[in-house]
Amino acid sequence: MYGFWIAIGLLLFMWAAGSDRLAKKYLKPGQLINIVFFCLIIGIIGGRILSIIQEFDKYTSLYDVMAFWEPGYSLFGSVIAITLTLPLYLQRKKIKILPVLDLAGIYAPLLQSVSRIGCFFAGCCYGCPSHIPWAVTYTHPDSIAALNIPCHPTQLYSTVSLFILFIIIRFVLRPFFKKPGQLFSLYLIGSSIERFFNDFLRAEHYETDLAVDMFSSSQLIALCLLGVGLLSLYLTISVKIKP
Repeated sequence: MYGFWIAIGLLLFMWAAGSDRLAKKYLKPGQLINIVFFCLIIGIIGGRILSIIQEFDKYTSLYDVMAFWEPGYSLFGSVIAITLTLPLYLQRKKIKILPVLDLAGIYAPLLQSVSRIGCFFAGCCYGCPSHIPWAVTYTHPDSIAALNIPCHPTQLYSTVSLFILFIIIRFVLRPFFKKPGQLFSLYLIGSSIERFFNDFLRAEHYETDLAVDMFSSSQLIALCLLGVGLLSLYLTISVKIKP
């Protein structure tokens, strides 16, 4: 189910992004799937590396590190890796960078929203103990979550909030932010805010040593990405760039 929902998210992303006017204007046939494949590989590597850094004690063997089909990825690791390498890839392929980043910024929340359903089934990214009416209790021995303890369904919180972010960027903000790079900036801002507040309800927030006072390392990364998003949005507003 973990891999199934990631696959569904990728298919939705490719269908929606491929139908978008930005793809039709700036990408040739076949280029989108090449970009998606590149981001998939880079995202897997980046997500795994940051997950290993943050939860080093869970990777006790080389198999744990190399088992890419198993849950154990940091979404921020994927976002950071793709953000740093995708512009270099696009420049090498002589594809305009900012419009393609905007295309990714519009539909990445949709991909992440659907993929989080896979996290819910696998039990990764589970929430802290709670007795709220909609708390989820994992009982399957193969689940990554703590067993037989009611907890917040933080994966579904992310699913809902990221889908709302997709709707807001795609249908509400897009007509007002037309300069290249602005939609991707909005994505960085929105996804960072989502993760920062969602992390307060995740079990790992309380199971590991916090990086600074009450903030986890993921929240510090979220604040950094939020700063990058705000700075890039400011630059796109202040610098004259043709839409």
